[in-house]
Amino acid sequence: MSKRKKKQRAEEIQVVKQEIPIHDDPYWGVSSIYMDAHRVGRFISRFERFEDLHPEWTYELMNGIPTYYCVLGVERGATKDQIERSYERKLKFSSYPKEVIGEAFDVLSSPRLQKEYDELLLTFEQVTKCMSPAEKNELVEKHSEHISIEKEYIRMGQILSRYKDYTLLYMLGMPDLYEIAGLAKDYTTEEIRRNRRADSELLNKIYAVLNDTASREEYDFMLGFIAKYANKERLEARDRNRKKWERIDRGIFERIILTALNEPGAIERYTQRRDEILNSNQDWKQYFPPNKETFLSILGLDAGSLRTDKKEVERAIREKYRQLEKTPQVNLAYSVLKNTSQREDYLWLLENNEMLDPLVSLLSVEEVSGGIKIKKEKGEIPSIRETMNALIRLFAETERGIKRGRDKIPSTQEMMDILTSILEEEVLKEGTPKRFERMRRR
Repeated sequence: MSKRKKKQRAEEIQVVKQEIPIHDDPYWGVSSIYMDAHRVGRFISRFERFEDLHPEWTYELMNGIPTYYCVLGVERGATKDQIERSYERKLKFSSYPKEVIGEAFDVLSSPRLQKEYDELLLTFEQVTKCMSPAEKNELVEKHSEHISIEKEYIRMGQILSRYKDYTLLYMLGMPDLYEIAGLAKDYTTEEIRRNRRADSELLNKIYAVLNDTASREEYDFMLGFIAKYANKERLEARDRNRKKWERIDRGIFERIILTALNEPGAIERYTQRRDEILNSNQDWKQYFPPNKETFLSILGLDAGSLRTDKKEVERAIREKYRQLEKTPQVNLAYSVLKNTSQREDYLWLLENNEMLDPLVSLLSVEEVSGGIKIKKEKGEIPSIRETMNALIRLFAETERGIKRGRDKIPSTQEMMDILTSILEEEVLKEGTPKRFERMRRR
C-alpha cells in the first residue's frame, strides 16, 4: 500500500460522528449500499484473514455485538487510565459477558491491537455491502438490542449507587414500598396523597419517594429492571423469603428499611463490622439479647452511664468491679468494658443487635450473584449446577490466570463464559466461512 493510501486510511479511521454518544456506538456501521460479492471480494478476503487471527472479534461483529469502544464506553484516543477505569466499572455491572469486556480491555489497552481492530471495523462495514437487506436488518436489530439493554444497565448502575442496600433486601424478599404503604402501583400522585398515612418515619420516607415524579419514575424503573433481568431462580428465592419479613418485629422491620433507604451501603458495612467483631471475640456471643445477661448487667451498669467522659466511665467501671466476686463472667465483662476500643465495639453491637440478627438470618439464604456475597444455610446441599461451577472454577483457574496475567481468582461466571467462548469458536469454525462462501457464489 502506498504512503498516500496509508495516510488516507488512517484519516478514515479517525473520522467519528462526534454527535453520536459513545454508548450508541459511533464506530459501528452497516453499509446502506448493496454491491455484488465479487466487487468487495478483497474485503471479504481481508475479513477472513482477521477471522483466522482474531476469531472472537469477527464473530462478535457478525452477531451484532457493539464495538469494543462501546462495550467499555470509551472513545478513540482514550488514555490508559480511562480505559482501566471503564474496564473496572463494566466488570462490576454490565449486560456484556465478562469475556467480551475482558477482550475489549486487552484490545483497547494495546496500541497494536487497537490499530488492527480499527482496520477490522472498516473492513466489516465494507463486507456488509454484499449482504442482503434481510441480513442487514437482522444485524442492525441485534446490535440495537444490545445497545438498548446496556443503556438500561447503565441507568440501573447509577440508581444502584442510591439503592444498593434496598435492592439487596428486595431480592431477599422484602416487600416493595407500595406494599409497605398499602398503595396500588397504578395510583396517581393525587391518589397517593389522599391515601397517605403519616404515622411513622418510614411511611414519611416512602411518601417522599412516591410523591415526587422523578423519584417515583426512578423507583419504578428499578422494580421493572429487576423483574426483567433478574434470573428466575433468584426471583423464586425472593418469593420464598417473603414470609421471613412477616416474622420481624415491626419496629425492627422499619428500622432496617429506613437504614437501607437513608444510608446507601450501611447494611453491608454494619454486617461486615458485626462479623469482624464477633470473629475476633467469640466469647462475646452469649452476652447479647435475647440472652438474659450482658456485660452491662453483670457489672450492674447501664448504657447511658458509659456515654460520658472517658475518665468518669473508667472510674465507674472500676468501682463496680471492686464490689463484685471475681467470677470468670465478671472478669470477662470487666476486661471488655475497661478497654476503650472493645467497649465501643460491644456497645455498638448491643445497640444494633436487634436489627443485625434478622439481617444476618436473611443474608444466609442465597447464593453469590451479581457481586453481592450471600451465604448458604448450613447443611444445605449444593445443586448440580453449583457443583459444576465450582469444578469449572477449580480446573480453569490456572489457565485463566496465565491468559489474563492476574493473580485474582476468577468468578464462576467467568468460567462459564470461557466454556461459552469455546462453544462459540466451534460454531465459528463452521458457520462464518460458509456464510462468506455463499456471498462469493452470488
